[in-house]
Amino acid sequence: MIKSMTGYSRKERVVYEHHVVVEIRSVNHRFCEIATHLPSTLSPHEAKIKRIISQYISRGKVDVSISLRNKSKQQQHIQIDENVARQYVCILKKLQCELGLTGDIDIGLLANFRELTTIAPSPIPAKVIAKVIDQMLHSTLKELDLMRKKEGRALTQDILRHLQSIRKDITAIKRRTPLIIQHYTSRLHKKIEHLTKDYTIDSTRISQEIALFSTRCDISEELTRTDSHLDQCLTLMKTGKEVGKTLNFLMQELNREVNTMGTKGNDLDVSQRTMSIKGKLEKIREQIQNLE
Repeated sequence: MIKSMTGYSRKERVVYEHHVVVEIRSVNHRFCEIATHLPSTLSPHEAKIKRIISQYISRGKVDVSISLRNKSKQQQHIQIDENVARQYVCILKKLQCELGLTGDIDIGLLANFRELTTIAPSPIPAKVIAKVIDQMLHSTLKELDLMRKKEGRALTQDILRHLQSIRKDITAIKRRTPLIIQHYTSRLHKKIEHLTKDYTIDSTRISQEIALFSTRCDISEELTRTDSHLDQCLTLMKTGKEVGKTLNFLMQELNREVNTMGTKGNDLDVSQRTMSIKGKLEKIREQIQNLE
């Protein structure tokens, strides 16, 4: 199934008095780029988290945020950085000696240095947090995947509608093509009759001129290739797997063929049709930018 690269999902859970939140958002991107925002306790799990995400997402920019907050203050405990405390004592004693300062360097003085202490929640057992994060990631990614599929269906319908409209324009151009030569031949004869009433014109020369014009404005090859590209687009949309890059390439090819038609067609109706097609191709390209 065709998926959009845009999606959002969020899951919450309480584990060991901790409020665990997993939040994932994805937007369009040329490649698969995963950015993680994790608390320090989950840093060792970063590689595994990215591997799990890669199972669901093959293209797009993905931001993953996981937070752990303690719900109960009773479960919090104070941590003291003893190494920093020792350094403070050493430096203060050195200053006291060098500057001849009086006073005691005691616990009361050290308590004023707030950076020595941190209040941290009671840790969740490593095995438990690993299992919880694994479960929540899969659950969040499944929900994200559903959102990407839903938007992908909407984009697919819009693209198919434009492709069908382009097919109608191409059919109209095919019907118009034989008339271009007829109209040119008629205009040429009328012009010659008007300019050369008293002269005889070589019919062979006129036939050569018409044949030359026919060659210059022949767009049969472009129409054939356009039909082929449209068929490929429709087939690709039916397969529904990572179509974004291939569809973007086909849009470039279609745009090239349509440009050539407009230049060679030498007809107002063909020119208007090709302009209409180019507008629809541009709309399709905008939609394709969001497809995986």
